[in-house]
Amino acid sequence: KRVSVTDEDPKIAQAKAMAIQAGLMKKEETRKEFLSLEDAIDDYIESKSNVLSPSTIRGYDTIKRNQFKSLMKRNVYTLSKKDIQEAVNQGAKTCAPKTISNAYGLIRPVLKELGIDVFGVRLPQKIKPNKKYLQPEDLGQLIKAVEGDLCEVAILLAMCLGLRTSEIMGLCPDCVDVKAGTITIRRTVVPDRNNKGAKNEISQRTVACPAFIMERLAVILPSDPAANIFRFHRSTLLRHVHKACTRAGITDTTTHGLRHTNAAVMKSLGIADHVAMERGGWSDENTYKKTYSYVFESAAKDADTKISSYFENFSHDYAHRK
Repeated sequence: KRVSVTDEDPKIAQAKAMAIQAGLMKKEETRKEFLSLEDAIDDYIESKSNVLSPSTIRGYDTIKRNQFKSLMKRNVYTLSKKDIQEAVNQGAKTCAPKTISNAYGLIRPVLKELGIDVFGVRLPQKIKPNKKYLQPEDLGQLIKAVEGDLCEVAILLAMCLGLRTSEIMGLCPDCVDVKAGTITIRRTVVPDRNNKGAKNEISQRTVACPAFIMERLAVILPSDPAANIFRFHRSTLLRHVHKACTRAGITDTTTHGLRHTNAAVMKSLGIADHVAMERGGWSDENTYKKTYSYVFESAAKDADTKISSYFENFSHDYAHRK
């Protein structure tokens, strides 16, 4: 009596057939039940819900809704590396390389936990965007432009202390020491999968705060030590950053862009990398150097002038000898 055994890997199919023939496996054991990719993603998220941050889970949900739609209803046990590659190729036509890379970064471990390895899929090449950040001459203008603004203090904290948006939204009175002039980062507030704020306790770091910011901050501190200092939504903060840049007539940026600016300020002041990383809460040196510590245009021009002058001396010397 013939028995059909199927598997994507011929060697595994042959091994199963031999196991059935030898009486070591029943035919029914070779059948795999149906599990859609979107359900597999949900199971993956649920299994790691205690270790994933709310923002990470929210990002996974976004990927499930918007990426690789042709695969989401498919049975994962029928998916192959070729199927994933075709989905990547299709997605690359309309989405940024980073978006596709993030989607594959979720799909691969989800499938791997089910015994399906799709390692080696070719991803679109990432192109580093030519982002524009604030320059030294813009900083004073921005400080003037936010005076009296609803988000004034929050914007100053992002620019002058390099705080992340989530860290700003997580500040409570117990984080602020007015007398010492310091702010201690104790927690973050990030949007969860329901787009609501979820508070996370994090490792602490204390940052010295300029006096002119502390004066403004002390005025708006709530009486409840556990209450959030800033009650507006993170999107409100972003809008006010854009509006302030427009009023100041300077390069438009984002709340996170102000964090980049703070890193550039520390770089231009000659602050040692390990000190800057401690102050800004960066744990990875490569990330700090490659992503955050950009060089101000004025500093780059000064460097160009010095380098050109150095080699010009050789040319003058050569002309004189000739």
